[in-house]
Amino acid sequence: MGNITGGNTVSGRRLAGLFLCSGIVLFLTGCWDSRELNQRAIIAAMGIDKGDVHRYEVSFQVIVADEIAGEKARGAAPVVLYREEGDTLFEAVRKASRKVPRQISLSHVRAVVISEEMARKGISHLVDFLERDAETRLTIEMYIARGRTAKDVLSTMTSVGRIPANDITGKQQMSMRMYGETYTSEIDQVIRDLSGQGKGPVIPGLRVSGDMKKAPTKDNVDSIEPKAVMYIQGNAIFQGDKLVGWMDGREAIGLSIIHNKLQSSVTNLPYDDRPESVTVETINSKSSIHASMEQGEPVFTIEVKQNGAAGEVNLPLNLNSSRVIEVMQRKWSAETADYVMHAVRAAKAAKTDVLGFGRIFERKYPQQWKKMSGKWGKEFPECTVRIRVTSVIKNTQTRKSPYLTH
Repeated sequence: MGNITGGNTVSGRRLAGLFLCSGIVLFLTGCWDSRELNQRAIIAAMGIDKGDVHRYEVSFQVIVADEIAGEKARGAAPVVLYREEGDTLFEAVRKASRKVPRQISLSHVRAVVISEEMARKGISHLVDFLERDAETRLTIEMYIARGRTAKDVLSTMTSVGRIPANDITGKQQMSMRMYGETYTSEIDQVIRDLSGQGKGPVIPGLRVSGDMKKAPTKDNVDSIEPKAVMYIQGNAIFQGDKLVGWMDGREAIGLSIIHNKLQSSVTNLPYDDRPESVTVETINSKSSIHASMEQGEPVFTIEVKQNGAAGEVNLPLNLNSSRVIEVMQRKWSAETADYVMHAVRAAKAAKTDVLGFGRIFERKYPQQWKKMSGKWGKEFPECTVRIRVTSVIKNTQTRKSPYLTH
């Protein structure tokens, strides 16, 4: 009899647990706002320009899924560009629903391109929307369209990367990895840079050269040599949220060195009064910035340690000689110091601390920074900067002696 009662008790508990679970399910809402993938318009990139009638014109590069992968491909363009104007970005996005037959999804945006004209007026209000929207990611990469509108850039057909947004981010990654003139600027980093005293963000530039009439057409990708080419060029430097200038060439590479963003680059060195005789490939570069006070004034020391390899030698040199290697190392150090100084001078001329000196000074001298932060925009261009570079050429790659013998 006791066994029967115990069995009934266990069964009752199981039944009660089942009813409890069933009741909980009734109160679970699930994904009440879910949308199927075929109901969404996947935006790969956004462009922001000055509007003709309203404050903004926003361009949406929408992926045509059937043209990327599927049996329904018609041989059309893999993306389509929709444009809409509004007095706010949020309004422009919502108004675009009149043109786009699916719900606009910003969760897969890879790049935001802002026209140079808009950037010179200020980008804080643009960043506010991109950070505030629940769908957008803080890893979105930002670019400034140089000399063109953002819609010109996003409407350019690309050959290697079928989706232009992927082509943009791919070129940026390769440029950063192989040449070092620019480095990626994500929304999260831009927001942090906007909050600093006397400084602003650094955003890579995008150019389109060639026949702009052919750029958005299939003709641009049907020939061996594209009629219009989109490429990465230079860094846009900001004072606060306004674009105030550009760093190109030596200045841009010097900025990458200062910020520890240089992955690889090439440096042409003179030798025996012959310019560009030796080319050195940077394999590794590390930099640090130290702040000090001298006679009540801030002094900053930039230390760079780099190693590399001889990439090209265009004169007869005995690369087995330690003396020759030492001379090359000294010349490489001097050239690198010149790159860094070009960046420092450009930042001082623009009166914007894109070098991050103020943040470093604040960490070491918080009390002095409280007195100086309000006038850092005036103090920064006058501060003393010293540069120290240590260079090591580790190898000459697969060949020692050059082909030239005289």
